[in-house]
Amino acid sequence: MGAPSKNDAFRILALSGGGYLGLYTAVVLAQIEQRLGEPLGRRFDLIAGTSVGGLLAMALAFEVPMAEIVDLFRRRGKDVFSSRHLPSGAVTRLIDLSRSVMGPKYNGSALRGELLKHFGDRTLGQAPHAVVIPAVDVSRSVTKVFKTPHVAASRGDENVKVIDVTMATCAAPAYFPSVLIGDHLYADGGLFAVAPDQVAMHEAEHFMKIHPDRIRMVSVGTATAGYQPNEAVDAQAGAVGWLTDGRLILTLISVQQQHVQAIMEDRLAARYLRLDAQWPADAGLGIDVATTEATAMLEQLGAATAANIDDKTFKAFFRTSAAAKSTRTEPNPEV
Repeated sequence: MGAPSKNDAFRILALSGGGYLGLYTAVVLAQIEQRLGEPLGRRFDLIAGTSVGGLLAMALAFEVPMAEIVDLFRRRGKDVFSSRHLPSGAVTRLIDLSRSVMGPKYNGSALRGELLKHFGDRTLGQAPHAVVIPAVDVSRSVTKVFKTPHVAASRGDENVKVIDVTMATCAAPAYFPSVLIGDHLYADGGLFAVAPDQVAMHEAEHFMKIHPDRIRMVSVGTATAGYQPNEAVDAQAGAVGWLTDGRLILTLISVQQQHVQAIMEDRLAARYLRLDAQWPADAGLGIDVATTEATAMLEQLGAATAANIDDKTFKAFFRTSAAAKSTRTEPNPEV
């Protein structure tokens, strides 16, 4: 990617995590891409994604049409995740919890197979657009941000396979197995950065030397705004209470996104656009619920969010001249 002029807005796209809820995000992005009439990745100088947001970020970086990713959710969601509805009784809840007691709930083979079709053996160094992907090195309990070599200071991961990075950032503990990259095991970046907005901001400021006044960011959530558990919260709740209906992980996703949104709004003000939908109570949604009903609800929410972006906002955040963009071939230390 060619270096933007020092007078241009520096545009960042940040995509939150949330498992199958990422279908909402994919629909929003597909609708925007259709409205633009060209690959969405060309409209941003840096793309950040965590967990399923990392999968979407990689697809954007390699200009995989977002409509294809939406179709992937529709076709293979039940194979990657589950065709089961949320458990409704005490016994079914215990059975559901038991699926991840002795090992990951899902083996990840269906997801890896689909990623192989899109990315093959390509590496981060081959991405046309700059990307940062949070993960966690669970071998050492340290954070890790995988990066394309978009500037000299961000080199080091250029030979890592896209499939491995994507599987790693999606590897939610107890849901998918951790991923071996080199000598270390990696898991879901959502353990520390469900919303990667601040990770992207730091990358732009510290490593790419972009003044914050130039930064304009679009952040897309996973329809968890205002999340509240379906049942009353019990002060004495134990493992079953906290894990029922994905309450613990959905709470973590929702509050992390709230916190990051507040910080970014303070930092960027009108140069920050957050796209998300209110959590639909009693809709049977969950991070691994891929039922027909959940799919329809997430698509409906995503389409509504995209449709509500008015022309003025759309022009301000997405109408960068495509002619000013070029495919990145080598890192540019002058950015």
